Amino acid sequence: MPSLNFLIKFKEPVMPFKLKVSGFIFLQVSIWLTIALFSNAYCQLIIPDSTTAITNKDSLSHHKNNHEIQVKFDYGGVLDAVEEEGIKKYYGVDIRFGWQQTHSNLYNTLYRAPTFGVGFYGGSFDNNDFGEPNALYGFIDIPFYHSKSRWSWIYGIGLGLAFNFNAYDPDTNPDNGLIGSDKNVYIGLTVEGRYQITPHWEAGLGAGFKHFSNGRIQMPNSGINVVPVTFFTAYNFEDTKPLVDKSKIEEFIPFNMISLFGAAGVRNFEYEKSSYLKTTLSISALRQFNYKYRYGLGFELFYTGGGSDRVTEDKSDFQKEFSYGFIGNWEWVVTERLYVPLGVGVYLNYNEENKESLFFKRIGARYLVGKQKKLFLGCSLKITETHADYVEWTLGYVFKKDPNTYKLLF
Repeated sequence: MPSLNFLIKFKEPVMPFKLKVSGFIFLQVSIWLTIALFSNAYCQLIIPDSTTAITNKDSLSHHKNNHEIQVKFDYGGVLDAVEEEGIKKYYGVDIRFGWQQTHSNLYNTLYRAPTFGVGFYGGSFDNNDFGEPNALYGFIDIPFYHSKSRWSWIYGIGLGLAFNFNAYDPDTNPDNGLIGSDKNVYIGLTVEGRYQITPHWEAGLGAGFKHFSNGRIQMPNSGINVVPVTFFTAYNFEDTKPLVDKSKIEEFIPFNMISLFGAAGVRNFEYEKSSYLKTTLSISALRQFNYKYRYGLGFELFYTGGGSDRVTEDKSDFQKEFSYGFIGNWEWVVTERLYVPLGVGVYLNYNEENKESLFFKRIGARYLVGKQKKLFLGCSLKITETHADYVEWTLGYVFKKDPNTYKLLF
């Protein structure tokens, strides 16, 4: 198949991806993740949705959204593996702008009026070998339950671009064995208890998780993980609180779908060596059984550039460059368009020289575009063992016939 080899068989490195290129790629990561998380919510800020389910008559007559400024402080939580590499202390601060809809749709009702927003992060490891990172990101805070008291409990996630690291260099910065690039993906998770002090002021305490890595675009990439205590305070510009009413949500009609996607990215195997093309081709059968979740099983084919030269086992060139296997999928549906794919797979053929092991995992974000909501764009992280394999830039299509109408609830 000459044409196939022309398209995907690369024995030579794609190109020497240095820090400028990795920075450009991670800028795209930040943009994609922010778009995926919040484009749907932003549209609702401008265009009232027809599937209103969160009601507060007094607030509806005045404004469509509650707006707030949040400030969060992190302290401690340095893990043993990170401490062994030279990070003994950790501090961080987040300044965030959020909005919570009062005119809402079905999914805002199901998730108990979440808060969407954008944030800026600054942190310090008290060690110049690693730098003092900053990050720009989007976030969502979701209540565990709808509370009518002053207390509330939330879980949240933030995704974006981190920068201002001092990258590893064997000559000028040999003690940073964790991060090989000055720009990295930022992931922040929080679980917090919050108390409404006044109609405008709120404060809270919780635990967080911060992760920085570059998806193996530039080695080393062990990543930096910290689990700090978080202190939270916020000022709400409005003094209203949406009332969540799930009583008129129609019963969900389960349906089946076929998901097909292709993805591409790059991977670096050794510091200051060239990066190689990696691709994914996937087909999965899925069943959505309620508004929030769907599950399924799929088959995936992966290509790793340079495998025919790298792998020493007695295999054909195809088996050295291509790996394949089955994957179990679980997808978390956040809105009608936005969802989070989670997967655990097992290889039928894999190559240890390509840094593959028996099992692989995936986590990411995807967004359905167009009126029919069938074409999707996304970005995900493919994981082998406990380390990143590569960042998948994804384009796909779902074949489905959704019998649910998502019509007006009242």
